[in-house]
Amino acid sequence: MDALKKLSELHDYVKKNYEQGNYDSAKADYQQWADSSTHRDHSSATATQSDYQMGFEQAVRDHEQNRGFRHYPESLVELGNTVTDNQMTELSEFIKGYHEGKKHVQES
Repeated sequence: MDALKKLSELHDYVKKNYEQGNYDSAKADYQQWADSSTHRDHSSATATQSDYQMGFEQAVRDHEQNRGFRHYPESLVELGNTVTDNQMTELSEFIKGYHEGKKHVQES
């Protein structure tokens, strides 16, 4: 059950930071990347965009603050989505955004 506790903590972390306004979609780096990106498939819902965007921006911020990139349990979240009828979609989208942000920073 330790894995479920960690997933819950990750969800709470994302939600807390989002509610505190720590994710600003107007940031130039993200906006410039988003405009040129081919990842347009994340526009299905505002909440999904926000979660994806939060992950992307967290990866950029980790890099800017010289932190190591975080490892999120992507396969465990996908399994959780399967057994909970996609109730962990927020986490899944955050992780996808984080991976894309990490890739973007590494390619720059």
